[in-house]
Amino acid sequence: MRFLPNLSVPRPQRAAEIPSPTEIRMSLFRGREGHGRSLMKAVSWRTVGTIDTFIISFFITGKVSLAGGIAAVEVVTKIMIYYLHERVWAMVPWGRR
Repeated sequence: MRFLPNLSVPRPQRAAEIPSPTEIRMSLFRGREGHGRSLMKAVSWRTVGTIDTFIISFFITGKVSLAGGIAAVEVVTKIMIYYLHERVWAMVPWGRR
């Protein structure tokens, strides 16, 4: 007779062991990096990106004030987007050692 391993998934014994929807939502943005580190990475990357946006905008428009306005708007929106992007990637185990 062949040995067949037990492939069943253990079930929680009590209702308290099942995470609540709130606990599941709260765990979504936890990762190996702290929130402060993700925020500082976002700020440093946006500094480089904003300088790039300013230079490109200046070459296209020829106006320092318009290029500065474009760069000022995108710096705020891109920091928020990058921060969320970092937190999502903090949950992805792919590529970690």
